[in-house]
Amino acid sequence: MGAVLPPHDGTTRDCVIRLDALRRHFRGSAHATRDDIAVGSPRPELDLAMAVGGMWRPVRGSITGVVRQVRELGPGAMALVLTNPPGGEPHGIALLNHGGIPRWLETQAPPGSRVRTVPPPLVDARVILVAPTGQAVAPNEGPSGSVDGLLLPNTSSSYGWHFTRGLGDGDRASSAAPAPLGSVFSSPGQAVRAKGPDGRPMSVVLRDIVCQAMPGTGHGVAFTRDNRFQLTGRHHTAIKTLPGETVHDAGSHSHRPKPELQLGGDFHIHAEGARGGYVVPLRNGTRAVLEPREFATVLSLIERLRTLVHTRRDSTIVLLSSGDHDAKGTARELFKAGINVSVLSNNGPVSQLPDGRFGVAGNIGWGAYQPGPRLWDWWKPQHRRIGVYSDDNINNITFFERHLPNAAYIPDADPDADVPLQGKTKRGEVVDFFPHEVSRIGLTSTSTGRERTNGIDLTADGEELLSDMAGNLDHMTHVIRTFPGEKTIRRTERDKLRRHDPNRRLVEVPWQPVELAITDPRPGQPRNVRVGPNAIIAHGHSRAVRITIERGGNERHLSISGDTLMGLLVQLPEFQQMYAENPHSPLLLLICGTAEDGAPVLEKVVKAARYLSLPNSFIGAGNDIAVYKQTSGPLLSVMDNAGFTISSRANGHEVKKAYARYRESEPAGNTGLGAHQYSGHG
Repeated sequence: MGAVLPPHDGTTRDCVIRLDALRRHFRGSAHATRDDIAVGSPRPELDLAMAVGGMWRPVRGSITGVVRQVRELGPGAMALVLTNPPGGEPHGIALLNHGGIPRWLETQAPPGSRVRTVPPPLVDARVILVAPTGQAVAPNEGPSGSVDGLLLPNTSSSYGWHFTRGLGDGDRASSAAPAPLGSVFSSPGQAVRAKGPDGRPMSVVLRDIVCQAMPGTGHGVAFTRDNRFQLTGRHHTAIKTLPGETVHDAGSHSHRPKPELQLGGDFHIHAEGARGGYVVPLRNGTRAVLEPREFATVLSLIERLRTLVHTRRDSTIVLLSSGDHDAKGTARELFKAGINVSVLSNNGPVSQLPDGRFGVAGNIGWGAYQPGPRLWDWWKPQHRRIGVYSDDNINNITFFERHLPNAAYIPDADPDADVPLQGKTKRGEVVDFFPHEVSRIGLTSTSTGRERTNGIDLTADGEELLSDMAGNLDHMTHVIRTFPGEKTIRRTERDKLRRHDPNRRLVEVPWQPVELAITDPRPGQPRNVRVGPNAIIAHGHSRAVRITIERGGNERHLSISGDTLMGLLVQLPEFQQMYAENPHSPLLLLICGTAEDGAPVLEKVVKAARYLSLPNSFIGAGNDIAVYKQTSGPLLSVMDNAGFTISSRANGHEVKKAYARYRESEPAGNTGLGAHQYSGHG
């Protein structure tokens, strides 16, 4: 230690400066000398407290609790102690955990005699505990004490030595220091206007206000008699909540889009709000109410906050209150007082989880206030609401957690999404788009006795035939096969297929109906009905699907991949309603060529669906699709004997199966062309 600290000259009051040099040495800094440190600082003990992020706290009773905690914190931990020995000068010493053994260090003693086994007499002692990381920590035992009431017998900031000596008048420290040691306020004798419990005006002196250091490793004060909040763990983070959801319930959901808000508070303030201001407890057991203007005055006189603002111009204050407080008015008055910081405050009742995270229930979120346009000598606050879910993301989260609870990912519908939806124009330009911009129509069926969404039309054509087809899907029993090279079937043949089908064109539909439990609208009794697939209809080809977005009053066509299509679908309210009503039916992709040329569109759709935990089977067409209008109901056909491909999950593996195709051994028929078809080319 002799290489760290120069010999003491016997007169200089530099024990606190030496404590700081000792702290920096054991934190790995370069060797310090007296010239490296601000010897002329009027309040070196406050500078030291700021350096480690702590507050001086009184030692009540025995020092053994401090020694025990320094031992438990491990090698490198230390306690910085200020004391006022009887008959001597105020003095600072250190307790260091060296190799697991706490040792007292007298920094002003001659080299070779600075390590002690016992401390000097400790009177009116105050302590800051420092972890091996170099950051202050709260004591494990004993009251945390009031920041403004830490036993104030000494008004001098000239901590020197513990040797008894007489002083001349010229050596005596001035008693005109602005604040006693340990005071949170720069002017503790200043008075502010307030209202008493009876509502009558009164005057409150700052030193009479109960104000505690918030426990933990962060910086903050609480104008309360208890420690409701702690600056421990993840206290720089706030979690978002859904409407009607508590903070505790939201804490278990980690797959939501941007589930957390980074508060990034440099200084925390806890004060309960009341009608017309903030409630502050007083040392005489009563309380007072401060209006935002007076409360801002109190905050502006907090010594540590003033130092923080002067050293960091981008500082953030987190104001924690009951939710009915005037955060905007407080921010405005702070700006008027020259405290130009960002202010974050809860918009509703705030809670804290065991891991340290804060939260506001019911998706009410937080208010952020920053200095805005300057008006004369102050800045008008700029306000924005943060830490809330948008309506689109509320719908996404509600849908996934209710119907797809095993999904490891919930899509983000907001403009700043980490994984945005993207499509390409004909020129290859990549365009971000959002679900609400996509043109679509929800298709319905009334086969169960009530209207139920069973399809989504993304073609932007408004084709009535597609609506008819969706309405008949639950009753559809057959599809039409085509021969190789055949693109359509003559109407004369189609009209007679159910009576005369020499080419065995009609085959059963490529899906199995599923039973759906419903409530019969007339008797009001539950019953089971059999329903068909849920249909997704769009233009497309083997490599992409075409959608239309509406932006700024203009329509724009985009090509999207199969996985983007799936990411879009699960965010559409029509799909969410359709899936909620019928989650078990297969998804019929009436998109031309989804299963053609190696089925890239179908494969990407299925891959994305499995990632999102959809277990449903998917059915894609191997070529262009034709929809025929018949008196008995629309019929589906896929050109060129391409048929359908069914992709299903079986025994942990994805299984594909071709369906509705002619085998090579079957005879080719007449391939004459007809007139009426719907071909969904993109």
